[in-house]
Amino acid sequence: MPHIIAIVQGLVNKGFAYESEGDVYFRVRRFPTYGRLSKRSVDDMSPFAEEGAKEDALDFTLWKGAKPMEPSWESPWGPGRPGWHIECSAMSLNYIGETLDIHGGGQDLVFPHHENEIAQSECFTGALFVRYWLHNGMLQMGQEKMSKSLGNLLTVPEVLDRYSADAMRIFVLGSHYRSPLTYSLDALEAARRGAERLVGAARGGARVGRGRGVPGDPFRQRFMNAMDDDFNTPQALAVLFDLARDINRTRDEGQDTEEGRGTLLELSGVMGLTLEEGRPSLPAEPFIEALVHLRQDLRESKQFSLADQIRSRLTDIGVALEDTPQGTEWRYRRQ
Repeated sequence: MPHIIAIVQGLVNKGFAYESEGDVYFRVRRFPTYGRLSKRSVDDMSPFAEEGAKEDALDFTLWKGAKPMEPSWESPWGPGRPGWHIECSAMSLNYIGETLDIHGGGQDLVFPHHENEIAQSECFTGALFVRYWLHNGMLQMGQEKMSKSLGNLLTVPEVLDRYSADAMRIFVLGSHYRSPLTYSLDALEAARRGAERLVGAARGGARVGRGRGVPGDPFRQRFMNAMDDDFNTPQALAVLFDLARDINRTRDEGQDTEEGRGTLLELSGVMGLTLEEGRPSLPAEPFIEALVHLRQDLRESKQFSLADQIRSRLTDIGVALEDTPQGTEWRYRRQ
């Protein structure tokens, strides 16, 4: 809080902010390049929907006077709390410095949040606030973004109960970070199959000594070119799948695969992929369902020993069972 108050006071002292009825506002028109990140003109902007006695409808809040039943802190302008934007500037300036190399966030934060961060930070320090901005697209459930407030949230542990970490990473990396990503079981299934292809190529039986096999440098260069193109991870993944295809081909031909496999593991590691053998593949689901129903029948006929054997065998392959009043439910255990 002392850092926030110091920045607000500094902006007031420099004439970029003013106090009004216990609130403190930033003078947007005093910052000539306001709108450069979101490519908006000040003259075309709509007023911020905020209450208070402001000099200009575009001015945004740095400090808000206390209201009943709200948390508040003492300040030179009376008790109150920080505005939404000033907190981020205070944290960045205090813990990182005046200029950040990279600042990320969702595309929904470009305006007004990040635009306001730039204005208040640069007016306070006189230095460039951020060199590179990375704004990611939203993860969507259907046509809506996935968010806690909408109640359509799917957590990472819930996905990992059913899919490997590699499959989840491939699902995310298969879309450019600036593009929206729509969650679906079909997309995760495709990612799972992709992970299995990469695992098969990297962990399959190696052949050594017959011919050069797959040279790594051409694939490494293609991979680097894709990542240099604004982190084009879909194209980089395509390089990995091309490499896996060539590794499998040369293995079938009896040629050396060591260099290709080493390159595949190296480049996959850059993307956070482990290429480790995962849990049973999802095509086994019908057989698991059959075993679960068989176990239920055995329990009903009081053949508990056989039912327990089925449960034990399923546990051994990473399948957890939970007996509920509605029946037996199963899921893959996280590995």
